[in-house]
Amino acid sequence: MAVQWRRGVRAAGVLVALTTTVGLAGCAGQPGAAAVVDGTAIPTSDVEAALTELLPWFQGVTTTNVLSVLIQEPTVVDLAEEKGVGVSDEEAQALLDQVVKQKSPDATATFTEPSLAVARYSIAYSNLEDVPNPSAVGEEIDSRLRALDIEVNPRFASLEDGFQVGPPARPSWLVGSGSGAVEDSAPQPTPEPTPSAS
Repeated sequence: MAVQWRRGVRAAGVLVALTTTVGLAGCAGQPGAAAVVDGTAIPTSDVEAALTELLPWFQGVTTTNVLSVLIQEPTVVDLAEEKGVGVSDEEAQALLDQVVKQKSPDATATFTEPSLAVARYSIAYSNLEDVPNPSAVGEEIDSRLRALDIEVNPRFASLEDGFQVGPPARPSWLVGSGSGAVEDSAPQPTPEPTPSAS
């Protein structure tokens, strides 16, 4: 699922749906990169950190969506700042803390920069929905994202329409059923024999 401009995402209750972690190789000649955006690498470790930190608190966290948010976050946050509805790290931390308290009032959690980036994106995105002429803002986001030079690690995700991050494409050399998404092809364990009564 690509993260696209849409109505109805609210910062106070819901972060953008996020993915399970997979081990990844390098991207575009940059070892350890999940993606490269205009020459800047998004390390696999950032995606894994966000997944590890957010998964206990948010349903539907996926690698594909986390990576999509990390790719789009600078663009969306910059546009929110330009429109006068910017977001601070303190607001991002407060949103994450609020979600933790809603889920488990006695719990505490620590969030690193990648998770704060996801929260900043969520707040900026929600703020942009409230500016005058949000459809024009959506077109501006679309235009800016299309202008980016984005490469994604194929084990992490696929790139659709030049800028939308989707699930990993099924390599043509894999044999088996499925609609195109890479499936877990680990062999199933052989059942243990049941002891028989003599």
